[in-house]
Amino acid sequence: MRLLRRAGNTAEANLIAKLALEPQTVHFGVYSRNIRASVRLYFKHVRRGTVAILSTYDIPHLGCMHTSDTPAQAAAVRTWMRSFAHGIGSRRAVVFLEEDALITIGCLSRSGLNVRMSELAYAPRTLGALPHTVTYLDAGSADGDPAPHRMASLLRRAGVRFIRGFFLNSSHYDWTNNELRYGDKVAKALHRHFVVSTSVNGRGPLRPHNRGKNGNEILCNPAGRGLGPRPTAATGDRFADAFMWIGIPGRSNGQCHPGDPPNATWFPAYALALAQNANEQLGPRSPSRPY
Repeated sequence: MRLLRRAGNTAEANLIAKLALEPQTVHFGVYSRNIRASVRLYFKHVRRGTVAILSTYDIPHLGCMHTSDTPAQAAAVRTWMRSFAHGIGSRRAVVFLEEDALITIGCLSRSGLNVRMSELAYAPRTLGALPHTVTYLDAGSADGDPAPHRMASLLRRAGVRFIRGFFLNSSHYDWTNNELRYGDKVAKALHRHFVVSTSVNGRGPLRPHNRGKNGNEILCNPAGRGLGPRPTAATGDRFADAFMWIGIPGRSNGQCHPGDPPNATWFPAYALALAQNANEQLGPRSPSRPY
């Protein structure tokens, strides 16, 4: 942002400010070396009086034909989570736990599912014991698994009773209103609360031509998307604790199109497009509000 202003690109700097000035999550995963030290180092940069927002992506998500994590992998997941929790300690934090861990179970074998649920259940117990940490477990999205009762059952098995609740839409672009309706059904079944990620859903999802073959929405740097509703605790929903930007809008989801940078790489052109298309509407027919 400062570099753009120094170069005289005031309009672009103002657009990027829409991203830079909102609270977002910091990710920790298998790529994070010495996780306890990494988390403690992050807290050193957290402004006094604020609450840190962290997310995890550590459980191996190896895709279809993956039968089960090995005993060594499962043990490594537990060790990683203990170190992550020790890094937080008594500090104030909100944790969004294991993005994609439940929405990717469809390709696991029965034994693989049991191992995955055991891995997940260890994390809520561990983080739920921390004195000043509020934790939510990933529950996918309304257009990723449209059966609320099934998701509620999975969340129970994963130990959601030990934490505040669950979160939605972190890797999707679905409209906020759809996620609220879905989340309410899951929340009522569990007597838990939830958070909706609104970082990139301001224009809703981009539907593929063949949804049966390519899924309900295009997830890899879809064109025409925009920043969604800004983070707030004023959701108007008794079960929804907040709208949050779970994820960093402007990072690439992969080399999906010619010229796209690798996954998790800052993508300036895409970030600008998200800011240009920013929209705080909760749904396609809800009242438009200025950003």
